[in-house]
Formats: sequence, structure tokens, C-alpha cells
Amino acid sequence: MPHSHYAFRALSFEQQLPLVWQEGTFLARRWEEEDGVALYQMDDGFFCEVYLELEHYKVLRLRTFTSSADLEDYACYIRLDDLSEPKL
Repeated sequence: MPHSHYAFRALSFEQQLPLVWQEGTFLARRWEEEDGVALYQMDDGFFCEVYLELEHYKVLRLRTFTSSADLEDYACYIRLDDLSEPKL
């Protein structure tokens, strides 16, 4: 069941995280110091970043946004080769 961006943000962290796993579509991963950041697109059209402490594999926090400007942090991790059709 999709949740609007504002309805999602009103939920507690404990309620948000399972929704990301259930409803989100993984898009990309980036690195921020020692943390990994996974980007998910949620069914209602907003994005959610999951900040993960890699040493203990613990989710630290979530960050949501709707602006495509925030996607620029992922641009350096995208290879155009990955977007082309497979060669037969």
C-alpha cells in the first residue's frame, strides 16, 4: 500500500523501515565516509535513502526527498554501459 511522502514521514523509524523494504525499489548505492547509502524509489514517487553503518551492518537513519536535485550524489556511480541494451 503506497504512502504519500508526508504520511511516510509522519511514521516512526520502526514503521518506516519495513515499508522501504516492502514497497521501495532499489535504485543505487553510494558511499559517504564510512557509511553506505542505498537509494530507493517509493511507490508514491518520492525517494528514500537508507544510511547503513557497514562494520555492524546497522541501519542508522532514513532520509526522504522529492527533488531530483538530490539524485546528483548518485551520478558518479552510474555507468552508461549499464543502461544500454544487452548485446547478443
